[in-house]
Amino acid sequence: MSLFKSIPSTCIIIVLFLISCTPKNSLIIDPNYSPSTIAADIVLKNIPDYSKSLFSAKGSGRAMVSELGNSDRVSIEFETDSLLSLITFKNRIGIQGGAMLVDQDSITMYYKIDKIAQRVAITDGRLTSLNELASVNLLDLLNYKIRDEQISKVFESDTHYMLVFKNRGSAIVDIKSGLIDQVLQPTNTGLPYSSITYENYSELEGYTLPRKITIFSADGNSKVIFQIRGLEINPEELNLTIDIPKDITIQRI
Repeated sequence: MSLFKSIPSTCIIIVLFLISCTPKNSLIIDPNYSPSTIAADIVLKNIPDYSKSLFSAKGSGRAMVSELGNSDRVSIEFETDSLLSLITFKNRIGIQGGAMLVDQDSITMYYKIDKIAQRVAITDGRLTSLNELASVNLLDLLNYKIRDEQISKVFESDTHYMLVFKNRGSAIVDIKSGLIDQVLQPTNTGLPYSSITYENYSELEGYTLPRKITIFSADGNSKVIFQIRGLEINPEELNLTIDIPKDITIQRI
């Protein structure tokens, strides 16, 4: 059952625009939101934070990558802990195309058919075939965490809180469930994405996690829709390595 509450996208875009264009000491918010009397730490207590018990995950799913004039669908298998994420992908006809290993600084890619290995900075996820999905740690993506020190203001509507970050980004949080519906980030943060939308939350082994995640690039010109089909929590074994043949040199781009 989906716990996602629909939020008009036009309202969110207007809010982000106004936040980014407003002087530092003043803030214009969509009329549906007003200053909240609820303190930020109270809101945060209701947001699931599994950092003390969710250490790794593995699973499978599908990703649709959309850019200007182009789109593609791939099947994905993934493994992740708090430091590394390994993504193995297949094309539409089931042929394994390659793998990507994501750490805190870089993305190492191996395209099996072309026999090419490359490494790019974590901020250059657009250079990969999975765009922004390859630029974030998947465990952090599944359970997005917000810290009290990040928040400058709290607003609320009838159904959602808006946590405004000190960097002028924001998060939309469902009041009843405490689940994050969307995270918005301004372009000056240097992050590889401008928004992450979470949908179709479900419970697995006591963890409430999203099954559909949409990531927009920092410039808004591309997006990845990641639908999770299978998920295993804290698996006994992980293989967070790419098997690159010794005769293939990793190209830095």
